[in-house]
Amino acid sequence: MTTTDSTPPHCPPELLHGAKKISVGPGLTGLLWTGVRTQLSGPARQYLRGTFPAVAVQAFTATTEQYWQNWLSDDNLDRLAGLVVVLDSTGLPVAWVASNDRRFGGRSCFYANSAGVHPSYQGTGISSTIWRALLRAAIVKAAPRSLYAVMRTANPLVYGAWSAATGRTDSTWPAPDGAVPEHVQRIAADAAADLGQADRLDPHTLVITEAYDDTEAGLWTQRPTSDRTDIDDWFATILGPRDAFLLIVAFHPVRIMLDEVRRKARRTLGLRGSPSSRSSRAHD
Repeated sequence: MTTTDSTPPHCPPELLHGAKKISVGPGLTGLLWTGVRTQLSGPARQYLRGTFPAVAVQAFTATTEQYWQNWLSDDNLDRLAGLVVVLDSTGLPVAWVASNDRRFGGRSCFYANSAGVHPSYQGTGISSTIWRALLRAAIVKAAPRSLYAVMRTANPLVYGAWSAATGRTDSTWPAPDGAVPEHVQRIAADAAADLGQADRLDPHTLVITEAYDDTEAGLWTQRPTSDRTDIDDWFATILGPRDAFLLIVAFHPVRIMLDEVRRKARRTLGLRGSPSSRSSRAHD
């Protein structure tokens, strides 16, 4: 959806070139690149390298600006399938998400490469909004086959948001009391190999040991918490400071379409829908 927000006055034209503007909220501008290698220009990359790392280290407090300079290298950017950056009124980045198209375990996969939100904007739903901009197109592209979203995370907020996004209780792995099916284990094995961490993956728990070994203390000085104590305790019990889950979430296009038809029919008939189990707006 195209935004009606004005472009930040300090945003250089070269950053806008090749990007689609998306709606993210009052006073903010979202820029979407779906072909990063060809659409994100050299001057735009330089602009991000000059402004992005200082924001990223505030979102991930145990990282360094050099860590994010490396993440913004041409080699890494050219491997991205999608990128969304949110700018404030001064043209500075305040949130981002990035994805890769992958095929793991013989399945179409959406690899959630990275996401972050400046502390001043955390809890506002920005991350969920901009993830949907990338994920929606990927689900349509994969249809009628299922699309598996894959990500490496140690953040309970991320786990809860992506689990809630499916609208189902049987489409998220790992789960505190659930087994990991064989087809999901195959996806995880290929994903861990793609990360160069195949030897660190436990296929039964989907834990990658020392996943963040390029930082001294992991991503945060203190792990974020969510609104679910059971999930927070599970993360604290099973993950060390530099460990992560390889989170896998299934999206089924046919089910999504049927659910949407049911919701529209209920609204038309004036029926109330069932309350959501939890909000996905806490996704940071």
